[in-house]
Amino acid sequence: MLSDVKPSEILTMTEDTIEECREKLGRLYGTNYEIVNRQNTQLNYGPFGLFKKLGVKVSYTVNHRGENQRNSLSDAESQRLVQEEILRMATGGKSKTEIQINEINNKIGEMAEAMRKISRSSGEEKIESIERIEELLEDNEFTKEFIGEISSRLKKEFSLDDLKDFSKVERQVIDWIGEAIEIAQPKAHRPPRVIVIVGPTGVGKTTTIGKLAAQNVIIRKKSPNLPPLAITMITIDKTRIGAENQLQTFGEVMDFQVHKAEDAEDLKTIFDSIKEDNDIIYIDTSGYSPNDSENIARLKSALNVDGLRPDIYLAVTASTKARDLKNIMQNYEPFGYSSVIVTKCDETTRFGNIISVLNEKRKSISYVTDGQVISRNIQKANVVDFLIRLSGFTVDRIHIEEKFGER
Repeated sequence: MLSDVKPSEILTMTEDTIEECREKLGRLYGTNYEIVNRQNTQLNYGPFGLFKKLGVKVSYTVNHRGENQRNSLSDAESQRLVQEEILRMATGGKSKTEIQINEINNKIGEMAEAMRKISRSSGEEKIESIERIEELLEDNEFTKEFIGEISSRLKKEFSLDDLKDFSKVERQVIDWIGEAIEIAQPKAHRPPRVIVIVGPTGVGKTTTIGKLAAQNVIIRKKSPNLPPLAITMITIDKTRIGAENQLQTFGEVMDFQVHKAEDAEDLKTIFDSIKEDNDIIYIDTSGYSPNDSENIARLKSALNVDGLRPDIYLAVTASTKARDLKNIMQNYEPFGYSSVIVTKCDETTRFGNIISVLNEKRKSISYVTDGQVISRNIQKANVVDFLIRLSGFTVDRIHIEEKFGER
């Protein structure tokens, strides 16, 4: 209570200005006080008291001779003023509003920290088997999108107990990878069957044509009751020096005719003159950067020949980065290619990029090539060959042969 204050006792008060100090003292003591000292001081305010401003601190004494006047204040008002003054003294001069703001901010900070702890905790509680699978898929150069789909599927379709069995998880993931690989199915054709290979520079389109031709010859020789295949090669490659000579060499070795067409009109003339006498016609094309939209458009126009009805294959190398592969496939999409030939498989041991992107683009694989020997370094694509090449996975060969061997 104010009556407990001794006349000789020196008290202090802090406000923004000396006028606010005098106003407050007047409400508390009327005229029965005396300021004995004043000095500038620094005040803290704002959330957590982070901000500072200049204020005034006064020292004063109280004269009890005017106690009757002081007691004219209502008991409630006196008690409120005393409590307010005690609160301000105890909190370093902060107002009640500032204290409330600080308390709210403290609560918000505590809640935010709790949420961060929950978030960190949930992030740390990763399932070991899924982490191992993600690492294996990443090592095999599968895309982030493909890895994310596999992880989500594991969490959705496996119980926590099943996820503890890594061999069971691994076996299922290998099956899912196999199911993501689409193999091109054979089509029925009336002769002549026209096969066109397109793709960027350096993917081995000309060599692949020679391999396809050689494979067909070998297959036909295994059926001695059937007549030999009549095959002709046409090149419209204007960019690579020696492309025509390379095809001529193939033609001489395998007894094929080879023609060169300069444009769509020339191609039509050649096609019309040989279509009745051939079982298969292979067309080799120029290779362009996938970003060279102008020349790619010209190439497409050159293939616009009435009656040609070609099977168009896109050739890409096995080591092409996933991002580049997506770009190539998108820019060659106008050709309407039916399937993809993956070349130079001997130059890499990682095929996750190919599997991921072809699955994303919903494209099938028809052939894979893995060397320079024309007569044997090309095979029809099959799921088992891709699965047994997975690095770091323990592959059950008998199981995948049973599940995917006929695809």
